[in-house]
Amino acid sequence: MIILALLPFFSSSGFAMDGDPARGKALFTGNTAFEKGGAPCLACHNLAGLGMVAGANYGPDLTKIFDNYGREGLEGVLPSLPFPSMEAIFADRPLTETEQADMIAFLQQTAQLSVTPNPRKLAFQVIVGVVILLGLTFLVGLRRMHTTRQPLIDRQRNLINKGGLQ
Repeated sequence: MIILALLPFFSSSGFAMDGDPARGKALFTGNTAFEKGGAPCLACHNLAGLGMVAGANYGPDLTKIFDNYGREGLEGVLPSLPFPSMEAIFADRPLTETEQADMIAFLQQTAQLSVTPNPRKLAFQVIVGVVILLGLTFLVGLRRMHTTRQPLIDRQRNLINKGGLQ
């Protein structure tokens, strides 16, 4: 009976810990250093929801990695990071079990965020952007009209009025 009660806390790859998504985010972005000195994920990977500087594009975007591979997939990969470009960095600096749990919690939380922008919000932003662009173009054109074109128009009018241009 006790074993059945504890079964949900264990996964097929070992002990499943509940991680801290906030600490996972700090590890991902490099605000908190990995205990054994590994590079922050942000150095190579991108992730939606981290603002304008969402990361690098050397590695794949990790926004939906939890949806694609699930907890078990991440628990299988994070202990050894068996990718050629990552082995050199993390072979001597593996993530601790706590760091793995925090990263999984953060990636799970990130997967739940909507990365698809609201179409109405996007349309509104496009319209506002077009209006601002047209307004700036009008203001620049108006200034150019007064400084460059208006003297040419005045000179032509003077020539016409004096009978010099027919």
